[in-house]
Amino acid sequence: MIKKILMLVLFMAPLSLFAQKFAHFNSDEILKVYPAYTTAMTELETMGKKYETDLQEMQKELEAKVEKYRREVNDSTPENIVQRKQQELQELDARIRQAYEDNQKAFQQARQTKMQPILMKVTEAVNAVVKEGGYIYAIDRSNPSTDGLYLNESLSTDITKTIMQKLGISAAR
Repeated sequence: MIKKILMLVLFMAPLSLFAQKFAHFNSDEILKVYPAYTTAMTELETMGKKYETDLQEMQKELEAKVEKYRREVNDSTPENIVQRKQQELQELDARIRQAYEDNQKAFQQARQTKMQPILMKVTEAVNAVVKEGGYIYAIDRSNPSTDGLYLNESLSTDITKTIMQKLGISAAR
């Protein structure tokens, strides 16, 4: 009797491996139609353009002052005036570099602030769909970190649309 039970367990073990469910999804496809994401990206794009415009204006001001310096300063210009004008140009250049660094930090902070809650919602939706569907593993096809990992999509379930539904996104957008 024990041998029969042991044999049954040994035969059933490999079958349980085949019962595992795998899923895949495309987060890029989800984010592309997620309204909160598109709104955040539009806001970030607007912010980036403003920062770029401000820096371009500062750069033009520097170029104009350099041109004026070249026109006005010559061998007969007193040394103290030359030094003062050079100091002004150096200070303006330093302000431009500082503005660039400040803008980059502010942009990264804004990106983090806007994107973190959105990505958390998507992650929560993925986790919920995976849990509800009883999937063992879900692979994000758009994630470059899955390079080298090959997926037989015919043996895996595409849960992208289910995740979109969980987020309240219609797939037809």
